[in-house]
Amino acid sequence: MLVQTVPELRYSAVDYAILGVVAAVMGVVFVVAWDFYYLVKALLGPIGARVFTYGIWFMAAPLAASLVRKPLSAFSGEVLAALVETIIPTYGGYTNLIYGVAQGLASELAYLIFGYRRWGPLQAALSGALAGPVAVTLDQILFPELITAKTFAALVLAATASGALYGLIAYGVSRVRK
Repeated sequence: MLVQTVPELRYSAVDYAILGVVAAVMGVVFVVAWDFYYLVKALLGPIGARVFTYGIWFMAAPLAASLVRKPLSAFSGEVLAALVETIIPTYGGYTNLIYGVAQGLASELAYLIFGYRRWGPLQAALSGALAGPVAVTLDQILFPELITAKTFAALVLAATASGALYGLIAYGVSRVRK
């Protein structure tokens, strides 16, 4: 019987520094994304806003994982960026941290599914995509709107597609070299 083990969870000082930089940069990006979200929502409605902006809030996980390439790096990147966003007063307030934990757990699954052996564009896109349904579900729990099941499904699909796209963008950013 073949037994696959999870790689050791040992972070170096450089890994922590990378997570800190990802958290600081993405936390600020998350803050700026609020205004972009509301602008797009005014122009294209809630589904358009989720297609074009929701993935921004899912980028910290695949970016951190693509750079650090260790178990829990996606979760850590998303949660730490959400913490930075929470510290800076935004529209979401403390709920940003709730989203960060939930999205981070969902995003981490993309790497766990592959046994923490692959850190490529597929895993980054999946990491972003998996956060979409979680975010839309949290929207309905924390900020309920009266929507139909069909609209909910469309919102989930939009957020998932956006997450996949921005996950790929995060992976691309992680590959930029001098």
